Amino acid sequence: MTTAVLSIVMAMSMAFLVSAQRTVTIADTRSNNIDQARLGVEQLDRQIRSGNLIYNPAQENDPANGIRPGLALRVYTQSNSVQRCVQWRIYNNLLQTRSWTTTWQVDDIVSGWRTVADHIVNDTGSPAFSLDATSSFGSRLLNISLLVNDSRSSSKNSAVQASVAGRNTQYGYPNFVCATIPPYS
Repeated sequence: MTTAVLSIVMAMSMAFLVSAQRTVTIADTRSNNIDQARLGVEQLDRQIRSGNLIYNPAQENDPANGIRPGLALRVYTQSNSVQRCVQWRIYNNLLQTRSWTTTWQVDDIVSGWRTVADHIVNDTGSPAFSLDATSSFGSRLLNISLLVNDSRSSSKNSAVQASVAGRNTQYGYPNFVCATIPPYS
């Protein structure tokens, strides 16, 4: 009799421990995904604050290459004292970036796409990037809203949000400096 009761208590304890471990694993994965998205927003923040020109994300459109309105962004920036064009996109639930020199057609300096964060579930109905034309910063204020979810069917999206003003964009840099986009690799 004692053995049967002990077996039942042990089975209940094991079920509880397995459930607790599963919950901790899910929470840890979610936390890691949110941390990745936050690091991506920090990189965006640095590039946009040092940005000379922010292209309107609503006008970025090349679906064949993963460039969708509101899900892609192009910035001419001088972060880290290096002038370059930087492109961001959300493609296959990945936040990716690449960059190129303004003279890429001559020097062929174009980076490949680098994944910054995964489990980003924004779609065209929930844009990740948008210019806030209603602010006093005009078209220099970029709203960023990344939706993170490691499993669309089982949990809610977590949002990582920021509004960043491009400080240097007010000085009238030419609006064509990053207009020519290198081929996608």
